[in-house]
Amino acid sequence: MEPPHETGFPATLCSWVGEIVQFSPEAARLTLAELIVGAVLASGGHVTQAVLALTPRLGWQAYHWMLERGRFRLLGLISALCRIVRREIGERRCFAVIDDTLAPRCSAQAPGVAVRFDHAAKANRPAFLLCQCFVTLSAVVPCRDRPRSVPLVTGLCRSSGNAGKLAIAKGLLRAVGALGPVCLRLDAWYMRGSLIRTALRLGHEVIGQIRRDTALFALPPPRQPGRRGRSRLYGARLDADTVAALPASVHPIAGYGGRSARLRHAVCRPRFLKGVIVRVVWCELAKGSGWTKVRLLLSTDPTLSAPAIVEAYSNRWSIEPLFRDLKMVDGLGVMWQRGRTTLLRWLHLVQIARTLLVLLTARAEPQTLALIRLGGWRPVATLTPGLVKEALAARFRNFEAFRLMPETRRKSGPTRHTGPPAFAAAA
Repeated sequence: MEPPHETGFPATLCSWVGEIVQFSPEAARLTLAELIVGAVLASGGHVTQAVLALTPRLGWQAYHWMLERGRFRLLGLISALCRIVRREIGERRCFAVIDDTLAPRCSAQAPGVAVRFDHAAKANRPAFLLCQCFVTLSAVVPCRDRPRSVPLVTGLCRSSGNAGKLAIAKGLLRAVGALGPVCLRLDAWYMRGSLIRTALRLGHEVIGQIRRDTALFALPPPRQPGRRGRSRLYGARLDADTVAALPASVHPIAGYGGRSARLRHAVCRPRFLKGVIVRVVWCELAKGSGWTKVRLLLSTDPTLSAPAIVEAYSNRWSIEPLFRDLKMVDGLGVMWQRGRTTLLRWLHLVQIARTLLVLLTARAEPQTLALIRLGGWRPVATLTPGLVKEALAARFRNFEAFRLMPETRRKSGPTRHTGPPAFAAAA
């Protein structure tokens, strides 16, 4: 879907937005496209800011009505976004990350808000916060400078406990079926047997950090011919002496800035996975003249080498800058929708805008580079999603985003006499 040439709007971004909104009802496509483009151009997290970044086609109430009562399904938009991400990554292995973050709130009436423990342990923050807990599944996109995470789907925890996070994580895995088989990376809290077995049933591989005292057992010897009974599932347990006797090798890890890592590895069966054959790696990173404490990594793909497992797990940290951008730039903590469904709808539209910005940065097309003006303190090769967002906002402020798509039939809903007189006349 090519935009008019006189607009100068990036054709790739326009085609992506058109492909995503095609999975919504015809009456909602133009409004959703305007909201996504407004989220690309605006910052702060408020729907009003996204509307003010454009020259709207309808009154301001029509956009809020679309989020609250519009008849469109988020799963259709998420599936279209997954297909775009899969196509842009290409034939390389697709990595995904699941993690959660807290958004502090001052109102106890916000959806999903509760008092939760803040494991970040920041000096200027109490140990327990009144906040919302969001569980996000993101994909890792290789860019010119470093891998970047793009948000695909997010769930909002309902209760103050942690049991709901595992159920949400399983639902997120089912929602991104269009992404295809992925290599899922998890931190120590999400490395639970139920979640790993769910990922394996869906055709995914898992790499994550587990406890150092996890019960690990070597593969048993083959059963002798003619011996009665079933074959043994577990061999001898891998205790501390057995692990210390394993041969160690030193490898540079690019994901940790080229630091050296001393690795020991073994193929075994952990008890909590009930017989699944995995490869575990004991990793020690170089620190000064010594080594850091041992971290135990697990991969459900036993054919991967130990350095490849550590390299893959190092990309898990790309989700932390993503959470920072969602909070500081996209306004995750100031989304004041009062309903749970409305909040998740607007959050996913903002996340779609963030994903398209990162994909546009990864492509680095001449049309995008021509919009960016670098200061004298930046290298010429610098290209970040923040620079792309600033360039688009400066060039296309008050842009008529509805002209990027063909006109559809009249939108259902309260489009007459809404908002200021000029907007009501246009509606």
